[in-house]
Amino acid sequence: MKQPVSDQTLPIIPKEEMPRSIQEYVDRISGNGSKLQVAVFSDMNVEGDFEDCWFLATDEKIHVLNGNNFKTPKPIYELHISEIEEINLKNYVGNGILEVKIQGKALEILRFSKTAFRENQIDEIPRVVNRLMERYGKPSDKDKGHGRDFGHGRKDVRRCEKCGKIMRRGTCPDCLEKRTLLIRLFSYLKPYWYVAVIAFIISLATAGLGLIPQIITKYIMDTVFVPAVTALEIARKAGEPYVYDPQLLNRLTMLILAAIGVHLANTGLGTGRNYMMRWLGNKVIVDLRTSAYAYLQSLSLSFYNQKETGRLMSRISRDTERLQDFVVNSIQEFVMDMFMLVGMCVILFVTNWRLAALTLLPIPLITFASYIFGKKMHTVFHKVMRQMAGISAVLADTIPGVRVVKAFAAEDREVDRFNEENQGYFKTSMHAAKLSTIYFPIMGLATFVGGIVVQFFGGRSIVYGNMSMGDLTLFMGYLWRFYRPIRGLTRLNHMLQRSAAAAERVFEIIDAEPDVYDKEDAVELPTIKGDISFENVVFSYDGDKNALDGVSFEAEAGQMIGLSGPSGAGKTTLINLLGRFYDVTEGTIKVDDYDIRNVKMKSLREQIGVVLQEPFLFHGTIAQNIAYGRPNASRAEIVAAAIAANAHDFIMNFPDGYDTLVGERGARLSGGERQRISIARAILKNPRILILDEATSSVDTATESQIQAAIERLVKGRTTFAIAHRLSTLRKADKLLILEKGEIIEQGTHDELMDNDCLYKRLVDMQSELSKIKAV
Repeated sequence: MKQPVSDQTLPIIPKEEMPRSIQEYVDRISGNGSKLQVAVFSDMNVEGDFEDCWFLATDEKIHVLNGNNFKTPKPIYELHISEIEEINLKNYVGNGILEVKIQGKALEILRFSKTAFRENQIDEIPRVVNRLMERYGKPSDKDKGHGRDFGHGRKDVRRCEKCGKIMRRGTCPDCLEKRTLLIRLFSYLKPYWYVAVIAFIISLATAGLGLIPQIITKYIMDTVFVPAVTALEIARKAGEPYVYDPQLLNRLTMLILAAIGVHLANTGLGTGRNYMMRWLGNKVIVDLRTSAYAYLQSLSLSFYNQKETGRLMSRISRDTERLQDFVVNSIQEFVMDMFMLVGMCVILFVTNWRLAALTLLPIPLITFASYIFGKKMHTVFHKVMRQMAGISAVLADTIPGVRVVKAFAAEDREVDRFNEENQGYFKTSMHAAKLSTIYFPIMGLATFVGGIVVQFFGGRSIVYGNMSMGDLTLFMGYLWRFYRPIRGLTRLNHMLQRSAAAAERVFEIIDAEPDVYDKEDAVELPTIKGDISFENVVFSYDGDKNALDGVSFEAEAGQMIGLSGPSGAGKTTLINLLGRFYDVTEGTIKVDDYDIRNVKMKSLREQIGVVLQEPFLFHGTIAQNIAYGRPNASRAEIVAAAIAANAHDFIMNFPDGYDTLVGERGARLSGGERQRISIARAILKNPRILILDEATSSVDTATESQIQAAIERLVKGRTTFAIAHRLSTLRKADKLLILEKGEIIEQGTHDELMDNDCLYKRLVDMQSELSKIKAV
């Protein structure tokens, strides 16, 4: 009998998310007992046109369909697995193909964009198909066809040794055990071990005290109530007046006072334990959240290019909140439940081991149900968290971009997009709710049956005279308390799955490996002069097309280097490499003869000032934003930097001056004002290397001339790289580098390049003509 591929890593789009016509097609191909192994959506047909396409694979066949909107899906390929000799993914510029080899001939069966590849698990198709091929005796290289991470520029990706799945981070989320995750979480308890030990001791004490009231009740029943009732019955039968025993009343009083004392002590200790556990849980989560955020700051820009801001925010905030609930509440309840169970088991077995054994009858059913429920809920909780992260991603997109949304009258469309994510969250949450509504009643039924069994056999023992009323009272009192911790443990499994999923998502961030990092033997970069050299530098963002290809030049300390060329020529990439936001693919970048890969990044970036093409301001005052690179700068230094950037006058026009709040991302300022604040921020830092990425693109002509005068003073004594499409900005540069398609095609001064009939001269002439037209 053929064994299906493990469901754990199957790339299958849920059937309810498929178009109805595709659902019907899946029902047809699965009707003969074949199991669907792959269901993946693509956005292109094999000709390269954008069209809806589906790749479906069962145990025996591969099906490829296309047709816009799937009103009438058109089967393109239907291949038997036994026919396939090899399957590969191939990477092209902007798209890729899935290729199979049949009888020695290659056949392209699916084409996809890079977006579809990243979002739809297309990289998993060869792995699953290769395993299907093995059943038919096909020699299959499990790494064949998916030996690289398509579209991410890495040809040496790692795969999980257990499941074969690509690991884009340090761990495989499908194979990472919950126990390992939670052990990592508990490692954050280590700095506060003494609090945990004290709380543990108090838990032992409160658990012991919690068992005493039922024992007191047993003694009240056997030594007070039963003798009193017996004496009363004897007196009635003898026709004599009943005279109470003062010793019984004294005994009752002492036992009641003991019960009150135990309750007060238990309440006091329990209150202290609860506070300590809450303090401990909050400290652990604060440390975990800080650790995750700090690690986020150390990750490379390539990580953020592949992640949505809202999803990362969800992991740092919501997922850590779930872990906080687990540490503060679930662990505390688990410890107490375990102590109570052990204590009650000891007392019950000492009292009547036969009847105690009957209380354990529901345990196998509870354990089995918890195991099945746990496996299902772990997957469901992952989906719930992904859906919530999707909602956060929509909010992170639309709220900062509300001006664009309103400008395009797209409010209804954004509401629909949010509602789609929200409905997805609702459906996934209801799936979890359905599982819970089945699971918890089963647990309740199991414990109810156990209680009925104990009542019956315990009552029979009393009838036969083998058990006292106090013993049965003890059993019945402990019985419901016995099953309550068991039900608590079953709910702990629910929380365990939820917390393990949250821990996995948080630790994925902490386990992510930065593309750019300090070497172990990296040295501190001393104060530099500013000599810079690029030696045959090659760089690619995606591993396919080179953004820079063989770039070489030198810049002497104090020179101003102008960078120009068409959009996409590689100008911004060049300065990103200088700041080591990315590492070169080939070649070397040196600062004062130091290879920047051999120095600590912080010591390099502390000597670089950057004014980005799109200025970013933080929520706070104007003064705080200018002083971002030097938080301890005096107000006089901040004002001086603002004057140099021609920002002082407009700042003083605000009622609060330098204390004016700029709003989120500087929303209260105009584009030109934000740019000048950004320039002032770079000026205050007083760097040895200054990078101006279209620094004057958002200012008017009058302001630009004033900033140019300030820049002429600022560039003295420091190496400056200036990117500008407005070529008049670069006239006084010591050297101009003209880039096109990632290569330096021209270099020299403005006058030298104007003497040649070259790209730079043509660009200057075009801008001059445009200026004349505007003047007219």
